[in-house]
Amino acid sequence: MAITATDLRTEASHAANAAMAGGDGAEHKYINDFFYFVVRRERGDGGESLTVCSGINLDRFMPIVRLRCGLGGNPILSGLQLVNFDICSQAIAAGGTPNAGGRHGCPGIAPTKEAWYSQVLRIDNASGLSSEEMIGSAVRGFVRKIVASSNLDVKVPETLLAPAELQTYLDTLCRAMPRQ
Repeated sequence: MAITATDLRTEASHAANAAMAGGDGAEHKYINDFFYFVVRRERGDGGESLTVCSGINLDRFMPIVRLRCGLGGNPILSGLQLVNFDICSQAIAAGGTPNAGGRHGCPGIAPTKEAWYSQVLRIDNASGLSSEEMIGSAVRGFVRKIVASSNLDVKVPETLLAPAELQTYLDTLCRAMPRQ
């Protein structure tokens, strides 16, 4: 079954749009019912830093991983971890210093009451990093990893879809997974 981004945009036009950007410029976010990436910019004595919050909804991704993965082989968890490694690489290349965890963590971001896996990354010396570019790169990278793990003949959206459009795309992808 081939699913195209165009088919999904048509279906997504009927869905409500989730949050995509913060109001005051200190926070940028990309949130839907499947995953989130939130970047909070802070200024302190040591200069500018970022707190990168990321999370995945384990329940929503279950059709992709159900009965297909061994212990420690969940491609959705691995995908999020690999995207966070990519963020660390971007930070180092721009002169930043990534560290696991953040001062305040990331409570209350998950938009649903389902089971979520989340990670917090703090980047010090972050003045050379763009929050918007970081989120765009993280979302596109995560979606590529999800589609690759699905083993379906699916085209990855070429552009960054709005959160609600991407949620519809992922809903369609999960429904296309064979029942085992």
